[in-house]
Amino acid sequence: LDEQPFVCEMTLIEQTMAFCKTFTATKQTKATEEKKETEHTNPEGSQVLIRKEDREEEFFFVPTAKKKNKSKNTGAKAEGSTKPIKHNAVTFKLFDDLKLDAPITTDDIPGLLEKLEEQLESYNVKVKKWSEKREEMKRRILEDGILPDEEEKKEAEVEAEVEVEAEAEAEKKE
Repeated sequence: LDEQPFVCEMTLIEQTMAFCKTFTATKQTKATEEKKETEHTNPEGSQVLIRKEDREEEFFFVPTAKKKNKSKNTGAKAEGSTKPIKHNAVTFKLFDDLKLDAPITTDDIPGLLEKLEEQLESYNVKVKKWSEKREEMKRRILEDGILPDEEEKKEAEVEAEVEVEAEAEAEKKE
């Protein structure tokens, strides 16, 4: 009576939610990353070179032709492009246990997280009902001294014995 039901299912859902959030968290951390300014404490008379990207370009002559793009996919990928998620057999099995489709790209994750939250909420409701029922069962055990399940088993055994006796009497009459 003290063991909470649906513990395995609830932990599986929570772990799956954490797994899915790892893919969405990478987008958020990259966006919030800031550049740090470096302080140079050099002696007098020394110079610090600036990175090549930050330098102002000085040309002896102005370039007229633009560099050719070597990639075949010109502009095909946007900044917020979806990345495919690589799964192994275990992750497919876990999603199958939850009766959900495994996300193929990172765009599938927000919808999947909503479904997982709904499942977790339904299990929380079931656990709440169980806890209310548990209090009733504890009270019955303290009053009667018999578990409700054991009581039902005893009634089923008595009914089975009565049926066996009735069949034996019917055979004797024949």
